[in-house]
Amino acid sequence: MKDFLFFNYSWVRNSTILFDKFQSIKGHSIDVVDETNIRDFRPSCKYKNVVLYLHEGWTIPITNNIINDHCKDSVLIQHDTTDFEDVQVWSSRKPDMVMQRELTNQTKNVWNCPVEPFHFGIESIYDNEKYERDIDVSLMATMTNPRRAPFVRHVVELAKGPLSHLKWHLEVSPINTRTPEKYREVCNRSKIGLHYFGNSYDSIRIWELASCKAAIIMPKMRNLSVSKSEVPFEKYMHINDDFSDLEEKITFLLEEGRYVKQAEECFEDYQNNHCPEKYFESYYAKIMKHARV
Repeated sequence: MKDFLFFNYSWVRNSTILFDKFQSIKGHSIDVVDETNIRDFRPSCKYKNVVLYLHEGWTIPITNNIINDHCKDSVLIQHDTTDFEDVQVWSSRKPDMVMQRELTNQTKNVWNCPVEPFHFGIESIYDNEKYERDIDVSLMATMTNPRRAPFVRHVVELAKGPLSHLKWHLEVSPINTRTPEKYREVCNRSKIGLHYFGNSYDSIRIWELASCKAAIIMPKMRNLSVSKSEVPFEKYMHINDDFSDLEEKITFLLEEGRYVKQAEECFEDYQNNHCPEKYFESYYAKIMKHARV
């Protein structure tokens, strides 16, 4: 009998690194199945725990058969990194617990099972030798949700109007066309990085900006994963939901180089709580409260 069976996506680096650490750091016996090999997967042993992340329409009948037949006595854990606030239904069997990235106070739990919050764990993109910090304010956004549009319009108005004397990098498009190299460059060159919610409250961009020592201005996060009772992230500069104070906050941080202290605090918070190593320990502790060992 092995400790864990993970149903994963082969192309999702974060989950692949996360699940691998169960073996490489904690010494658990694991098997990982993804969309490339699930059709041919035949369990050769029993599993104490099953972690279900793979949830493509065509894979759900396959995972259901394995979970309900071969793994009917296993603890079932649902791992959800999607943008949905509500607990999703990916199995005909009730999960024993759900790990939910977009868990908020408004989340509806159709299974009425234990739910634990978690956030993205991001590898640092910081490079202090290659780039100079010469961009005052940057906004790189994909228009994944209409609620970003008013914020983007307001930022453009500031960049063309009262804050036109600043050096801006604005890159907004319907789909993401940025190369990883260009994205890394802009993050490392930015004194201030702006963020506004798209399909979800949590975003990889937040942690990447923090990891490369950019000061962050954004609305207050709603995720329970970054609440004071969990792993807080309060070092960024809050703005009103209607962003009416954005100009004031940008000006404040740039005056007398205040952005430097705020950026250092964001970076310190990233290192202490949100880098892959800390992220894994937090995630693992929550899983093991429900897992069979």
